[in-house]
Amino acid sequence: MHRLLISICVLGGLATPAAAQTPQSTYADMQAGLAAAQSAATRPGDESLSCPALEDELVATAKQPALQAYVAKSGAAAQAKQAAANEALARTGSESALTLFSAVVPGGDWAALARAVAQAPAQQAQTTANVQQRMQQAQEMMAVMPYLMRGQHVIELAQARNCAWLQQGSPPK
Repeated sequence: MHRLLISICVLGGLATPAAAQTPQSTYADMQAGLAAAQSAATRPGDESLSCPALEDELVATAKQPALQAYVAKSGAAAQAKQAAANEALARTGSESALTLFSAVVPGGDWAALARAVAQAPAQQAQTTANVQQRMQQAQEMMAVMPYLMRGQHVIELAQARNCAWLQQGSPPK
């Protein structure tokens, strides 16, 4: 029972930094930004655009420098996250062995608990960094939200018109 209490305290401490974080941009601000982007997505004359004009509009929207920069930055961040995940996956051998012996050897679970206690500060720091990174990503996305909403609106118009360029997709390889 004592071990369970210690484990709960240790693991409970891991979630504290995430719960204590307050976003720089509130939910209401993000909702207002989204609403503004959605209303700006519709332009006068959109309903009369032909399929080729809709295609041109979608391409022009996708080529916006701010949107291109956001996509490039997001791609680089995703690659870095994948590299970190691969690195963590490579360490699972020792963790699996420790778990096995913790379950089988009498008193072996103390080694796992000691490891969890030792890793707690690093995990807390990582949790805090992850929360801050997600808030930053949300703020960056809000900057390109008008382009995303415009692209979505153009695609919806193209779907309503059954534009051939939308139906074609990628040719099989």
